[in-house]
Amino acid sequence: MSDKEYIMDTLDTLKSLSVNMTYAMNEASCEKLYKEYYNMFKEINKETKEVFDLAYKLGYYTLESEEEKKIKSSLKTLSQELESVSDESTK
Repeated sequence: MSDKEYIMDTLDTLKSLSVNMTYAMNEASCEKLYKEYYNMFKEINKETKEVFDLAYKLGYYTLESEEEKKIKSSLKTLSQELESVSDESTK
């Protein structure tokens, strides 16, 4: 495996762990267990961010600039959806 494959596999694994820790916290049977899971969750997320930053630094992730027109269009659409949901919840 190449360095890129190792890093990307590690990042995918950490992301999956983070999601699964969220489920574990939600289903913890007591406060002590929840706190233990939460501490693990924080550490996993810290490590995930560090690996992502490394992948970005090495060029495995790139950011693309987007046209302002497309950003404004997406914002308008999301705002309308949010307003619609808000209106439905007040009925």
